[in-house]
Amino acid sequence: MKLSNIPFAKISATGNDFILFDNRTQIFSGRESEYFRTICQRRTGVGADGVILLENSKRADFRMRYFNADGNEAEMCGNGARSVAFWAHYLGVVDEKMCFESQSALHRAEIKENGVRVQMPTPEAWNLNIRIGEEYGWGIGGFVRVGVPHYVLFVDDLEQVDVPTIGHSIRHDSAFVHGTNVDFVQLLSPQKLRLRTYERGVETETLSCGTGAIASAVIAYRKKNIRPPVEVQAPGGILWVDFDRDFKEVFLEGSVTLVFEGKLFIVPERD
Repeated sequence: MKLSNIPFAKISATGNDFILFDNRTQIFSGRESEYFRTICQRRTGVGADGVILLENSKRADFRMRYFNADGNEAEMCGNGARSVAFWAHYLGVVDEKMCFESQSALHRAEIKENGVRVQMPTPEAWNLNIRIGEEYGWGIGGFVRVGVPHYVLFVDDLEQVDVPTIGHSIRHDSAFVHGTNVDFVQLLSPQKLRLRTYERGVETETLSCGTGAIASAVIAYRKKNIRPPVEVQAPGGILWVDFDRDFKEVFLEGSVTLVFEGKLFIVPERD
């Protein structure tokens, strides 16, 4: 390890919090998984659900790379996408409207008065007949991939669900080859639901999950006749999900807060 002054931002998107680095000068190679895991630790590090690198792009305004709190790179993070869009605008990289790339897709985004709206990947790999979780009396769940995998279960009383324990068990079920995020959903009205999510890579419940909000809304549309736009109430705040009938246009919107900026003094040696 060596000492250096590396600027970073801490951003919260409806309770999902991230450490963001401006990596356009390639401070990081992306192979610093142990370091990212260390700084995401609460109490001993900055504390976050993940790390985001803002990088140059040859086909969009910028590129987003996302690393979960376990240090592993993931294809997509919905609230992370909203956070990096906010930060890129804050840094003066882009105007209010932009296009950026992630591992999973190109994304249009817009900075709005009360938050950030971002286009999400088209849902794919649908499976609406997975029976995992039936032993809890919740019926048949639904699986969908929104950049990352999600398994959605509908429950009657969200407060009575042991999300960390049950979510951990389902997340590692052999039916999901690469693991899965697990979303527990309580329907409130034809356009409103409550959500709690166990996030793969963070390995616990988070206050909010953007891709989980998308997955829950589109599965509820297919299985429970919910209608867009959908208000998703997460523990960390409210998200809005909108989509067309064919899921070609899927959007996530919600608040984003710049919590603080600072400098990290310990960084890994370069390869």
